[in-house]
Amino acid sequence: MRLRSLVGAALAALAVVALSACQSTQSRSAELEKEGESTLLSSHGLKIGKESTEVEVTSTKLLSDANGSAVVVSLHSDSGKNLVDVPILIEVLDAKGKPVYSNDIPGIEPALASVPYISAHGATDWVNDQVLASAKPKSVKVTVGADADSYSGPIPEIEVTRPRIEGDPVSGLEATGDVINKTGEDQDRLLLYAIARQGGEIVAAGRGAIEHLKASTKPLHYDVFFIGDPSGADVELLEFPALPGHKSE
Repeated sequence: MRLRSLVGAALAALAVVALSACQSTQSRSAELEKEGESTLLSSHGLKIGKESTEVEVTSTKLLSDANGSAVVVSLHSDSGKNLVDVPILIEVLDAKGKPVYSNDIPGIEPALASVPYISAHGATDWVNDQVLASAKPKSVKVTVGADADSYSGPIPEIEVTRPRIEGDPVSGLEATGDVINKTGEDQDRLLLYAIARQGGEIVAAGRGAIEHLKASTKPLHYDVFFIGDPSGADVELLEFPALPGHKSE
């Protein structure tokens, strides 16, 4: 929920990253599909009947590299309420304007089709790094839906350390660090976005998640793998803990 502005991300020495509680979006999504986990996957595709008049798209960025493609959408809310699960539809187009990907497919993870949280009169970024385009993507169209919930409860206190930028010989560059659950209670999930900017331009982004944070102050390791190159860029880490009493369908 809280945006952490971080120092310039100079590359650390390349290292092989050990197995951890946090996985890349690609591997986690594949595992969920295989296991049929209904708690995290939507059983129907995204449909937007009415566009939001409160949430504005301020910028979009399409990123591609050898590992795939990602879309980063920057948003601002004029609502006086904290909004959760804001529907967001992306249509990725090729150089001729032909659709090559949309996130309205059934079975998609809810966080890949909705913005987890936008504070009242606040701004946030949203990342979808699962853009499985059928041809080379060139541009993206974004539609934000009006069908969002509101939330006025507490935000779980979860401490996230500043990321180190490391290299993985298989998955590429990643942001890595530690997470500490300071709530004293078990937490269902923590979603993380890492966004790298250079000269104000988004040059890389990725997502990661830690499932089932125990009620313990023992640090857990996180990894967020990038689409694009974060070398020498400033990295911002956004955290979205599961909200008490609120569960995405």
